Amino acid sequence: MAGERTNPAAEELYARKWPIFGVTMIGLFMALIDVTIVNLSIPELQRELDAPVDTVSWVLNAYNIMFAVLLVAMGRLADQFGRRTFFLAGMALFTLASLLCTLAGSIDALIAFRVLQGVGAGMLAPIALATTTLVFPPHQRGMGLALMAVVANVAAALGPVIGGVLLEFASWQWIFAINLPIGVLGIVLALRVMPQTYDLGAGTRVDLWGMLTIGGSIFCLTYALVEANDLGWGSSTIVGLLGASVVLALAFAATQRLGRYPMLTRSLVRNRQFVGACAAMALFAVALMGMLFLSVIAFVNLWGYSNLEAAFAIAPVAILGFITSPIVGRFSDRTPPRVIAVPALALVAGGLLWFSSFPTSPDYLAVLPSLILIGIGVGAIFPAVNVGAMGSIAGQELGLGSGIVNTSRQVGFALGVAILVAVFTGAVTAQLPEARARAATQLERAAIPAPEREAVLRAVFVAPDAAEGAGGAFKPRSDVERRVDLEARQLVRDAFADGWRVAALAALLALPFSLLMRSTPVRPEVGGAAAAG
Repeated sequence: MAGERTNPAAEELYARKWPIFGVTMIGLFMALIDVTIVNLSIPELQRELDAPVDTVSWVLNAYNIMFAVLLVAMGRLADQFGRRTFFLAGMALFTLASLLCTLAGSIDALIAFRVLQGVGAGMLAPIALATTTLVFPPHQRGMGLALMAVVANVAAALGPVIGGVLLEFASWQWIFAINLPIGVLGIVLALRVMPQTYDLGAGTRVDLWGMLTIGGSIFCLTYALVEANDLGWGSSTIVGLLGASVVLALAFAATQRLGRYPMLTRSLVRNRQFVGACAAMALFAVALMGMLFLSVIAFVNLWGYSNLEAAFAIAPVAILGFITSPIVGRFSDRTPPRVIAVPALALVAGGLLWFSSFPTSPDYLAVLPSLILIGIGVGAIFPAVNVGAMGSIAGQELGLGSGIVNTSRQVGFALGVAILVAVFTGAVTAQLPEARARAATQLERAAIPAPEREAVLRAVFVAPDAAEGAGGAFKPRSDVERRVDLEARQLVRDAFADGWRVAALAALLALPFSLLMRSTPVRPEVGGAAAAG
């Protein structure tokens, strides 16, 4: 069976790199934009499909969890059975699922179809990273991976904005319908220009137990992170899920050590640069996604921005990343990745600390410089870490390695949201009684009657349910009410600041791992037809 599989010669792939790269980026763009394009649609989905917010949130969660769970397994299977085959299957499934989402008449149906979309995305993302590494020659590989980071940053920038515009001028169905022409175009182009490539050294035996245990571990972890702030970190469900994740991870390690057809090669496990890059990616993802998630909430609830205005407000991060990535890519082929990653992570951490001085009242120019710093750092880190990870492994490990890198990013995203929301909520809860007591004293000194005092306090100090905080909707009518409102707004501002400082800490924790990224890209051994014979 292995003898029937052949790869194009490396020179042929290099000569056709641009059309092949362009097609794979269509798949990556679709997969990544659907991580965020739905975010602003939650209120409309609640109204249109008559569902509570905790149910509607699974329109986001179902996609993200399934996406993360399948990345490693799909990357490996694509190595074994053909990357072109899996790309076409992923594009077809993603496009079909998008059509079904458009036609969904209930929240349960929509969630189920989002699961199918997540399966398609899980097939597309690792192929894009592996193929980019494969088709660019070593002296251009850093540029290729940097351009891929540009695509990722554009998807991050356009997701909320496109979603907001479609909600403003059309309906929620168009959030999914927009994928249909893109998906059809991607399939047609892939049939014309994308070659079939394999890992010729992997064989065709599937490591079923390894895939089941690593997929189960990631599922339990991401599901626990999604539900932890609602159910409580100490609840039996969350503790059980986290425990199951650890047990399944250990079982996966056992399958890789004792199994007959393990996915992980010894060279990959012992590759310090690859392991360090994946750890740095996960911690950086914690910082980035947690910061973006809390920032949108702060713009909306503290400053009174609309969802679309909040999406535009946070856009400088992605726009500066879009500008910076190709510039960094010019140096990535001949510069050790850590030379770029270390100062970039420091820049992100500094920008986050600056951003934590977020004013209580709207003052966008006060936060814009910090968003610019963060965006420049993001634009440098993505290509540096991608080069550090994928530039350190050989051709026979590309799909699997790509899946691991993408999984590190997706798990980091889930961790970032869960941890920073927990920090925010915990800070509000801890400081709420004291702030409420100070506000009550001010109302009492102003001779406000007791029933009116309680009404004001209830209106100002709402519970921080689902990270929504206090002080966003109350309209003060007197000086004392303005002082009470300011007390509540300061409480929430300080809680947001705590979250952003934790994000800065995550970026700093990535620094020692990024120091392991010493080597510039190596040449993947794609093998020609002769190699398969």
